[in-house]
Amino acid sequence: MKVSDYIRQTFRDFGVALSDANLLAILKPSGVNGDDDAENLSDNQFRAVSVSMTTFIPTLLLRGSSKSVSENGHSKSQSWDIQGIKDYYSLKCKEYGLKDLLSNKPTIRAW
Repeated sequence: MKVSDYIRQTFRDFGVALSDANLLAILKPSGVNGDDDAENLSDNQFRAVSVSMTTFIPTLLLRGSSKSVSENGHSKSQSWDIQGIKDYYSLKCKEYGLKDLLSNKPTIRAW
């Protein structure tokens, strides 16, 4: 499986379709080629792709959760699992030691 297919399929599990521009925004910072074989990536390369996918999620959430188009009596709608993608993001932030920009959890600071 290509790296680009791995990324698309991972997001598709949450109902999110990625454009080629989205894929570029994820791949460029990782330094990994989308045509590379995902199974042959080194641990460091795979981590770079995963971290890049994680840091892309806040941008993804700016899309909103659903789109509905109606034309000539035909209706099409698209929705995806926002809470699921937020939970995935939070999990990956903890795993990679990244700051969770989407967390609404209060922080306690010592004086």
